[in-house]
Amino acid sequence: MRVTRGGGVCATALLAAVSVTSCTADGRGSEARAFEEALQPLHQAKSFRMVGEFRDADGARTGFDARLDGRGACKGSVGDAESLLLGKQVWTRWTDSALPAAVSRLAGDTEVPTLDPVADPAEDVQWAAVKLLRGTYMVTALPGDVPASEGIAPVCGTGRLLAGAATGAGDVTSGPVTVRGGERLRPLSRTAGPVTVRVYVPERGEAKLRLAEYQVQGGRSFSMRFSELGKPVTVSRPDGEQTVAVGDVMAVLRQDGA
Repeated sequence: MRVTRGGGVCATALLAAVSVTSCTADGRGSEARAFEEALQPLHQAKSFRMVGEFRDADGARTGFDARLDGRGACKGSVGDAESLLLGKQVWTRWTDSALPAAVSRLAGDTEVPTLDPVADPAEDVQWAAVKLLRGTYMVTALPGDVPASEGIAPVCGTGRLLAGAATGAGDVTSGPVTVRGGERLRPLSRTAGPVTVRVYVPERGEAKLRLAEYQVQGGRSFSMRFSELGKPVTVSRPDGEQTVAVGDVMAVLRQDGA
């Protein structure tokens, strides 16, 4: 593995003239330059679509399909829910079949219980929460009390951070070539504190972004592909739709511990 210093003087430039150097004319290493070139289209486009999945610290995987408008708002799907972010609020609506699992995550349970549709809500608070959320957008003010309440917000935030990484600084490491989708790609990684951003570019030729990963040590990790760069995205409040505040949902779920 080779490490170069983005934005600094490459150590190899100080070696004997017979040494092979990866320094570019501006003093950056070739890996750092390729890393930045791969992400630059996202930075310039502002709006784009990202499709992939994230993995929680416990290993659970959730797919997503999000469109960012370049001004901080976005919309799309997370798992079996549709969700949109505007300002500091998130609206999330699950399909009926996904509600038991969603309510279980909101309650902090690791297993999805079997809900009894004829149970007394006073005795089965999760079933009461499911009925409260059916066909309804749950509205959450960020940051949410529990990760499951934040809907598409973490995905949107990750997309903005990846676009911003094109102008970042730090060491870039080049890993071994891997095959993804039948194409030979080389991973380029930059780490800052607990966060690692990794981009995959073709083994040879231009540093065109094929896949990106965003990993937080001990937390979530995201893997995604990008398309529709620069395509306008409109995100609007779901006015006229039935909504419920996340606080009301959590109040129902907390009756278990009352």
